[in-house]
Amino acid sequence: MKQALTVGCGRGAGSAIVDTLMQNGYSVTNIGATANAKCKNIKIQWKDLQVSNLHKISRFNEQFDFVFFNQNGSSLDQEAFDPVNLDTLTTWKLIKDWQHTHWISCQMPFLLLNNLRKNLTPESKIGWMLSSTMFWDQKDSDQFPDYSSQKYFNYLSMKCFGKHYQTFGIMPNFSAPGSIEKLKDIILQICTESVNQRVFKC
Repeated sequence: MKQALTVGCGRGAGSAIVDTLMQNGYSVTNIGATANAKCKNIKIQWKDLQVSNLHKISRFNEQFDFVFFNQNGSSLDQEAFDPVNLDTLTTWKLIKDWQHTHWISCQMPFLLLNNLRKNLTPESKIGWMLSSTMFWDQKDSDQFPDYSSQKYFNYLSMKCFGKHYQTFGIMPNFSAPGSIEKLKDIILQICTESVNQRVFKC
């Protein structure tokens, strides 16, 4: 049986990804704060996840055919840049929260994939959930600037890891009718085709 590791796929669109994988013969393990009742779970609290405990939970024996990162986070909005709001303690808290969001969104996938290097092959498919806000000319890309920049870094990670694995990105528009069904079709396509460094839209 093929093995899949998902991150942040306990509910919503992530749950649809898990369902599609399981319906197509994958055994799925999900890492996240919300357990998915249909698969194996490694339950964590995002606020407590650090380098040391990530190492502990990423000790797997199986070889992974499919890895997908669906976790999201944001600590900054436009109000964070208003000097009137930024007293010293508020600024310090923003910096701390921003650092943690960057760790979860960008550094944690990088470290996890390096921890898993013995569990992956050049044919392993590794993907990230992206966002159109990563484009500088996209309307409202500055609403949550750390989120937008993190999604662009995820895209660059996909490109860089694509030199070693089969990588892909999914750029959703979940406000569009039928987007979840299209997402399921994309996951099925990814499972059956060579996808290296492709970005799919749904």
